[in-house]
Amino acid sequence: MVSGRPLTWRIQSIPADFTEERLKSCFHSDDKKCIEIKSLVPDVSNYDGDGTLTATMLFSPRADTFVVGKGGTLTATMPREPRAEEYNDFDIDKDFIGFTPLNNPGKDVCADIIAVTGLAGHAFGSWAHSAQKMWLRDYLPRDIQNRARILIYGYESQLHGANTAKSIISDYGNSFTQSLMDLRDHPSCRDRPLILIGHSLGALIIKQAITDLEPSIRSRLPVRTLIFFGAPHNGLEVTALETLVKGRPTQTLISELKRESPTLTGLSERFRHVAKDMTIHTYYESRPTSTVDEGPDGQWERRGEPKVMVERSSALLNLESEKTRMKVDGDHKEIARLRRGQGGVYPNVLRIIKEALVSASDQFAATLSRQAYHKAVQAADIEAEEGRQAYLKAVSDAEEEGRKFYTEAAQATETEPEEALAVKPDPGVSVERNTTHDIWGYGNHNLICDSCYDEFPKTQMHQHCYICRNGNYNVCQSCNAKGKSCPGGHDMVSRQLEDTREDDQGKEGDGTRGWCDFCTYKFLDYSLYYTPYLRYGPQDSEAKGLTRQSQS
Repeated sequence: MVSGRPLTWRIQSIPADFTEERLKSCFHSDDKKCIEIKSLVPDVSNYDGDGTLTATMLFSPRADTFVVGKGGTLTATMPREPRAEEYNDFDIDKDFIGFTPLNNPGKDVCADIIAVTGLAGHAFGSWAHSAQKMWLRDYLPRDIQNRARILIYGYESQLHGANTAKSIISDYGNSFTQSLMDLRDHPSCRDRPLILIGHSLGALIIKQAITDLEPSIRSRLPVRTLIFFGAPHNGLEVTALETLVKGRPTQTLISELKRESPTLTGLSERFRHVAKDMTIHTYYESRPTSTVDEGPDGQWERRGEPKVMVERSSALLNLESEKTRMKVDGDHKEIARLRRGQGGVYPNVLRIIKEALVSASDQFAATLSRQAYHKAVQAADIEAEEGRQAYLKAVSDAEEEGRKFYTEAAQATETEPEEALAVKPDPGVSVERNTTHDIWGYGNHNLICDSCYDEFPKTQMHQHCYICRNGNYNVCQSCNAKGKSCPGGHDMVSRQLEDTREDDQGKEGDGTRGWCDFCTYKFLDYSLYYTPYLRYGPQDSEAKGLTRQSQS
């Protein structure tokens, strides 16, 4: 019988500024009336909205676009390539291998919904109940207000033909995992919850991927909800297929899908341990499916004896986390091709997805809040550490300067070199005061400052001389000669108080006092000389024997 049908194509690498009308105008004029752009959305790697776009296009061929295929069957050819000047490196295909985005979720996306097709299935066609309608593209985005990014995932799983490859379940699972990690390798979606939908072999691929994830990677792929259609957890009816694939590269895969196969038994046992934090919803078929048979022309067709491909006992996981176990009025092929309305399971699936999105939204918001909190704590820790390091450095520098000052003073006291007694001009003191500020001897043991006439035992002479001579303090504590900042970070000032006036502590004045301008420590007489290094306060001065000793 001569027939032909519309076919959905995928167009990738479309410039961001293209509209549906502009895209359609790129094709040959004879093909435009056969083309309907069904979706035009950001590509899977277009996170910021300024990258390329991906479209799904329905091509409904006219009679003059058909070509004769094997057996005299008319098939639709692909639309002619866009005109050269408008081509823009478009990538057009009908296989849908890898990820294909179906909607534009905007900025309020709170989860990723990914559907994985089954054995020998088509990433798009396996979910479409007609050429015009596919529920993941045409119903779900609008029904959930585009609060999730919806994608389909395709892979090579043909059982015969020139391009048939040797693959097993673990190979498919590993490829899906790697593709999923690449898909979500961006800060905007790295922690976004996942809702995974699997049909037939697609459900096993999802189980394999989740089971094989390392704990560190599993945190980057937070799977929250699983929806399985006709999942052969305990095996698939493959009797007819075993005969067809004997000696072919796909023979091993079919052996793994047999009922009670060691591969499936082991996978279910491992999956049981990682499924506790997920919510699982199972849908199983209730009608038999025509098995595949090979015709005289070598073509495979579903004209064999009808059988239930996945029994109820095989479709159910019987886990505590399996919240839905629902029969679908359909066979293995039709079970995932949902129709809108009350006659099928779409309303139930929609409710489950909406509930999952509410949970995912809360979890995603909590994750973002937790990340913001940790980021703030980390920033505060860094700032505190920087402050602590700055403080330690300041203390270290002060102690080092004080140690150096003390060492030099001690050496000067021991050696009493003549140059140590020399006066260096102080710009803050009058010339007369600079020239007369000397120490001279008085008797055998005591010396007198020529400026202030204070008397000192010889053991304290260098102490007083060093302070005045070097100009390290703002004010000489004995004579008020102004100098520079003190070592160790202390700026010292002095105050001449008459005996009848009160000092800062409200006590009767007792003469010259000095205090640090920074920490307000007060020091009697020459004890301030030792303060930067030894940290003596006024209460320690007399105990250390550092106060002025007048000649008796």
